[in-house]
Amino acid sequence: MAKFIISTDSCVDLYKSVLEKQNIYYIMLKRVVNGKESAEMYDSEAEFDRFYEEIKKGALPTTTQLNSFELQEYFEGILKAEPSGDIIHIPLSSGLSGTCDNAKATADAINKTLSGRKIYVLDSLIATVGMSYLVELAIELRNAGVETDAAVRRLEQARDRLQGWVVVDNLFHLKRGGRISGFKAALGTLLNMKPVIVLSKMGRLAIENTMKGHRKAIKYILSSVEKYGVSVLPDFFSRPVYLGRSSKSEFYDEFKRSFVEKFPQATIKEGIVGPIIGTHLGDGCIIALFEGGPRLDI
Repeated sequence: MAKFIISTDSCVDLYKSVLEKQNIYYIMLKRVVNGKESAEMYDSEAEFDRFYEEIKKGALPTTTQLNSFELQEYFEGILKAEPSGDIIHIPLSSGLSGTCDNAKATADAINKTLSGRKIYVLDSLIATVGMSYLVELAIELRNAGVETDAAVRRLEQARDRLQGWVVVDNLFHLKRGGRISGFKAALGTLLNMKPVIVLSKMGRLAIENTMKGHRKAIKYILSSVEKYGVSVLPDFFSRPVYLGRSSKSEFYDEFKRSFVEKFPQATIKEGIVGPIIGTHLGDGCIIALFEGGPRLDI
């Protein structure tokens, strides 16, 4: 039986060369700056950092979702290029974009025309380094020769236990995206408040708490890793923990040091938030992503 084919979108935020080396197909989401569309798949830390320098200088991009025509063309291109094997497509969370629902509808329509093959759209219910986690797990399963149905079940199990904890440094972008009011953003900035955000059970961003200052925010994230990961999953340290950031910052450096000190036995993988999600989180955010207990239903 042919191995399954792995597909994702550009919100996975893995380097382009990594995806190509692992034979991972991907489709680009677009952002818009000053009326001009762009779609980049970065392949170096410097490219990510240049994007955040533009954000710091005042760039205010917006993002667009993929439509059914684009997705149909994309899926049919994979089927033509790969004469055998099912496709497992892992898109950005349906709680953050309509792209996933469009992908499901498109795949359903194409599947009716296929014989002996199928496109599976697995809603990631997460973004950026969380999608990286799922795609890299899919690579492990594919390379081990796991059949498609079993791989989908394992990916769904991991997805439903993925804990994504985020601290946002710049409240302006949350205000711009409608997550908090202008008054809360102004007051929070004045008081040096740091919202702690989780990716909820429904794959949406939800403010779980608010901490004053970087150190308290880091301490809270570490306690959440302990509470929702280490203490509930006996084999917690058998899987990697992903630490992510948007722009370079002393905040992230301190976070990483603190994490290593508290959990020295953890296998850490680092990632950078790309331009689509970075547009909404802004510069200076930090992320802890790990398999643990069921996600919070908030």
